Amino acid sequence: MFLKNSVCLVVAVLAVCESAFVDTLNKCKINDGDCQKDMFQTVIRDIAKTGVPELDIPKLDPIALQNVSVAILNVIDITLVEGTAKGIKDCTVNKFETKIEDKHAFVELTCDISIKGRYKIFSSSPMVKSFFGGESVHGDGNGKVKIEKLFIRFDFYFLVQRRDDGEIYITCRPEKTTSKFDIKGRMRITADKLFVGNKESSQLVTGLFNENWRALMTSFGKPFMDKATVFVYDFLHKFFGSVPAKYYILDDLSPYVSE
Repeated sequence: MFLKNSVCLVVAVLAVCESAFVDTLNKCKINDGDCQKDMFQTVIRDIAKTGVPELDIPKLDPIALQNVSVAILNVIDITLVEGTAKGIKDCTVNKFETKIEDKHAFVELTCDISIKGRYKIFSSSPMVKSFFGGESVHGDGNGKVKIEKLFIRFDFYFLVQRRDDGEIYITCRPEKTTSKFDIKGRMRITADKLFVGNKESSQLVTGLFNENWRALMTSFGKPFMDKATVFVYDFLHKFFGSVPAKYYILDDLSPYVSE
């Protein structure tokens, strides 16, 4: 979710011509990946801590999170009731590339992220019960997740459209979105008030996760990334598609307009 917000912030800032910050950017040609990469890096570094109040763009570091729920393969239900995510301002933009002929773009980021707050968790699945001696797992407390060197790639597909006002816009296609991630470093969690059955077992459960986090994330990490992708496109549709492309792209996009 935090990563999706960083990408969306960039889109918003590039798209809205009234912003003083946009006026200071080096505008890029549509196929100049190096220019676009540097622009994304500048936006993340300079705006993540403050946002753009005049454009109603919130700050990204820290990000406030509330009632974010994920159901993992009908095995575990997790809700972050209230918390914060930090680390976006220090993300490294590894690559950004647009292929206008294919109506496709992607961005690759590497970030160190920490998330903390109040959580709820419950599982009574046979898989979890077999792992913990026939007991269900539940919790309602405070926790923290620290991820080192989180690599994430978002692939975006879009249409180039001329609307009734005569201007050209880029319209994202969320149904064709893909994303992938990998943790190049390590992941560690801490939590309190975690129970196996009626026994307080926070150290046991978090210890098992921290010993086996890579295998668990390989199996169960996708729902979290799917949640992030949904938020990315909420912002993309709100900002990126609302302002004519001429304000943030140097090229004439007329040859690429869809009929």
